Amino acid sequence: MRRACFVIVLGCAAASGCFLARGDRAPATSVARSLAPVQQAEGTCLEYVILERPLGDRFLDRDLWATARPVGAPETQVLLSENGLRVGVLAGTLPSKFQTLLESDSESPLGRRLTFANRKEEVLPTSGPHEQSEFGLLADLAGRRTTVVLKQTRCGVLVRPEPLPDQRVRVTCEPQIQHGVKREWLRPSADGTELVKHEGVPLAPYPALAFDVSLGRNEYLLIGCRSDQPDTIGAALFGVQANGHPRQRVLAVRAHQVSPGGASELPPISATARRPSIAAEAGRPR
Repeated sequence: MRRACFVIVLGCAAASGCFLARGDRAPATSVARSLAPVQQAEGTCLEYVILERPLGDRFLDRDLWATARPVGAPETQVLLSENGLRVGVLAGTLPSKFQTLLESDSESPLGRRLTFANRKEEVLPTSGPHEQSEFGLLADLAGRRTTVVLKQTRCGVLVRPEPLPDQRVRVTCEPQIQHGVKREWLRPSADGTELVKHEGVPLAPYPALAFDVSLGRNEYLLIGCRSDQPDTIGAALFGVQANGHPRQRVLAVRAHQVSPGGASELPPISATARRPSIAAEAGRPR
């Protein structure tokens, strides 16, 4: 049995392409390759997995959160809850069911590890593509709930890890939804002297629902939704359909610092040994 150290990518991303493409990539060019061993760059390493079960599953919807430590100030916790989101940290001895789901071929899709030596942030895809996402949004506890309708959506969570002096890693998270099709627009240049043409797919960030958490080497950040709040951004981010049946997902994230030349403690993951999630398979053309 492989260890509960993981790097998993969403089946929906595998089936439908990368989430939040930032423009077309430049064509590949030939490069000179060194024969010296590859040295791991200093920075942070992040691994993540999407766990997927039927909507209202007892463990994923309730039992898992009973052992998780709440994240954020009380006001942040209430605001996230009002938007159908759950956030917590697992530390110490992990629930056996959680470990089983991490190793499951059918309850979690394929994946990879992300390093942050040369980049500051990345978006972890959580669901999509969807023809339309409609949900109520409460951006402020003192404000009013508004209705958001977006078409052709892909949902995810932007993560920005930062190393801390005690070998812990602070991870800042923000829900984001990509919607529509690629388009062009003009915006001021960095120095403000001219307008520069940009192209990309429109993106709806939700900074009011951002939060950060400090993770130790063997702690897991959990982000998910509440099954009894179907008309929220939480359901849009973590709700999927498989063969006409609703399912829910939980994003589990682990992060640690890496040193130059340091050997990884994680075993290699064979991409051919696992298969996409049920929801991803259901979305494939027959």
